[in-house]
Amino acid sequence: MNQPIVLGLLALLAGTVIGATAVNGLHAQNKAPGVYAVLNLRAINSSDVFKTLPSKMGDFDGHTA
Repeated sequence: MNQPIVLGLLALLAGTVIGATAVNGLHAQNKAPGVYAVLNLRAINSSDVFKTLPSKMGDFDGHTA
């Protein structure tokens, strides 16, 4: 075979492998958060209740909501 043709085919193969790896990596990052907590803070009229809210909601992967 002609050397430029072989070099072109190798470049095409390398680009395909790199592109497939990149798409697979980006697909793995597309994960939505599991749960959202929405609170109406105006409905809480006691500071004691407000202080106990984080302990009632729990710890989510090291992040306290």
